[in-house]
Amino acid sequence: METIKLTLIEYQEIFLASVPKIAISAIILSIFILIGVLVSKALKRVLQQNTDSTLVADFLIRLVKMVIIIAGIILALNTLGLKSIAGGLLAGAGVSAVVLGFAFKELGENLLAGILLVFDRPFSMGDTITVSNNIGVVKELKFRTTKLKTFDGKDIYIPNSDIITNTVYNHTEDGYLRQSFIIGIDYENDIDLAVEVITKVVNDHPAILTDEKTQVLINEFGTNTVNLEVRFWTKTKDYKVGASKIKFEVMRDVKRVLMANGFGLPANIQELKIYGDNPLSVKLSAKEYK
Repeated sequence: METIKLTLIEYQEIFLASVPKIAISAIILSIFILIGVLVSKALKRVLQQNTDSTLVADFLIRLVKMVIIIAGIILALNTLGLKSIAGGLLAGAGVSAVVLGFAFKELGENLLAGILLVFDRPFSMGDTITVSNNIGVVKELKFRTTKLKTFDGKDIYIPNSDIITNTVYNHTEDGYLRQSFIIGIDYENDIDLAVEVITKVVNDHPAILTDEKTQVLINEFGTNTVNLEVRFWTKTKDYKVGASKIKFEVMRDVKRVLMANGFGLPANIQELKIYGDNPLSVKLSAKEYK
């Protein structure tokens, strides 16, 4: 019993002796957190004035804030006399130091990939991209993932390392894209005239880029039609609605004008063959022809 009492007294003395260090460490950490918040706000104002990419700005702000707070944690641990722990955090020096011992190889890879995406800038906030069969609008670049909003309302979080190692298709970076569709006309129709009529209809649409050449080409000679492929360029950042709406309007106008000018748009004709000695009897009602 006396031994336990002496041990408790010893621990009490150690704790009381450590109170100043704990207080100082807490103050240091609080100061660094405050500095991180103030620096991130100042950096946000600067970046908003000097960069057109909110995606890059948000990522850099979070990164700077994280580095300042981690520096405060390491300094606080040193003040407490826990130099071995602080040294362990710094032991992962070099590029992997961003992981700071918290972790995991994947976290470090994704964070580094995020930094590369900031400098490489294959996309910006609001761009529509395709990565690994996932298509959506870029909403946020985080330390570990990039957030996409799909056209059916789903949120997809793609690891940054996957974006770095896979092909990225940016559909709206330049603000314009090429679209196409195929329409079939009758074999008896004048192809040159059809090309002229279709080209005029397409170029008359206000959203079509006339400085980019509209093309009407023979795609194939089908069973019942000469299939023409119509290629045109549209100026739009709205890949979800705008691009689809423009294509619908162009296809509608082309169909109307071709029919108005006497072009035939025949449907597929099916040939029925009957084998054997049993003939097929067809009975027609005279009422249908009155």
